[in-house]
Amino acid sequence: MKRLIIVISIFIILFSDSLLAGPTIIRDTRITDLALTPTLGRGYTIVTNTFQSKCMANVVLTDPSYDFQYKFESIDTTKARFMKTAVNFGLEVPIEGGGTEAVAVSETTNTEGVEHKHHIYVEINMDTYYASVDESQTQLSGSAAQLLSNNDIPGFFSSCGSYYVRSLGRNAKFISIYTYSDKSSKKDAAFEDNLKASIMSFGGGEETISGALMSQSSEKKLTIIARAYGLGKNEGASLISYDIDTFKAAVKDAFISMQNPMTGKVTTMEVVPWVENTEFQNLIQLEKEVIDPITQQTMLLYKKKLVLNENAEFLAEIERADRNMMNIYYKAKICRQIIESNWMKGGKIHPDYINAKIANNKFPREKIDLTKLLDEELSDAKIAEKLKQEIDFMHGKINAFACINGMLDSGIFLKSYREVKECDKVKNALSAVLGETIDNYCMPEIAKEVVTTTATKTEPASAPTAPVTQ
Repeated sequence: MKRLIIVISIFIILFSDSLLAGPTIIRDTRITDLALTPTLGRGYTIVTNTFQSKCMANVVLTDPSYDFQYKFESIDTTKARFMKTAVNFGLEVPIEGGGTEAVAVSETTNTEGVEHKHHIYVEINMDTYYASVDESQTQLSGSAAQLLSNNDIPGFFSSCGSYYVRSLGRNAKFISIYTYSDKSSKKDAAFEDNLKASIMSFGGGEETISGALMSQSSEKKLTIIARAYGLGKNEGASLISYDIDTFKAAVKDAFISMQNPMTGKVTTMEVVPWVENTEFQNLIQLEKEVIDPITQQTMLLYKKKLVLNENAEFLAEIERADRNMMNIYYKAKICRQIIESNWMKGGKIHPDYINAKIANNKFPREKIDLTKLLDEELSDAKIAEKLKQEIDFMHGKINAFACINGMLDSGIFLKSYREVKECDKVKNALSAVLGETIDNYCMPEIAKEVVTTTATKTEPASAPTAPVTQ
């Protein structure tokens, strides 16, 4: 019976480990921020969503695959309504009520009568996937390997994260809206068919079609609006379109620019724990036999991996919390200095700015009084309090430093932070939100006021925007 319980326990732990330690696929907003730079082989910390140093040298890739779509849609004007395209570069176009990529019709009245505008949607879409790190041919960088050889595992995780990026899926788009005018409210099917044939033909004979369309395009006031994103650099390429011929050239250049597996907007990312990397395991000698401090038996390799990964992620959370506290402290100090430099004189707010409001960097419609921001968030006492919060977290009431020592004293892969008593307070303190007001209003800018003008009266802005001359 005892042996059966042990066997069942092993299977339960093995199963839970397979859930925690395997590759993770991310395909949400964590990777769509253009301020982030996901690259193959770069370190990543999943608990903080931060990218670390690239700790792989001379990354060798597997062969990528591509999905290519070329779409030409004439829009049904009877069901049109205004929407946005889901292309993430801010091109607003009218979209058909029943679909996702149709364009509405607008009417223009002039001295010659009524003209109806018709729209055509053209899209080139390229998905790139299976571009992955080939671990059999890619080694750790020399400095990263040296950290592990020196048994500085916490230093490695601090620099390289607890995961690395193994594969990336990317997307690139080239979108154009063709607009032409016609006296009829119905689309000109013959003109659109000729236009489609000209645009989508890249072999011989297209010059004749393009020439035949020239006068018709001019008569119908044909215009082209084009947008592209996620393209790679292609020397000599031009995406500027002012007629059908230049548009076709732009399509060719865009297609070539999309075929680099290292370019395109990241849409999916596969990350893998470093503990699953064979070179990592070899350098830290994870297979070396050690005694489990709980069971007093030889610790199994799977448990070492599990404990090591847990501790690495928890260390990353502690470092992030400490860094955030210090960032808020320094941000508050600099914010105060900017206010003193621009809008204060003799230690007091200049009379010209006594009623000034500071713009919210996150929520544009919200504002805060300059005096309130200064008194409630940026006073000397408040700034000193922010530093004290960090000291209490690392060395005082919370004492995260004691927690870190408890994890590392016996070996980072021997004892989980869950078994370290000093870590209990730290776990509860990690979720605290600090400095929201500082983040929203620093660095400070005077909020722009609406200036309304009538025939008899003008309401000036509440405060000038120029800094005070000391």
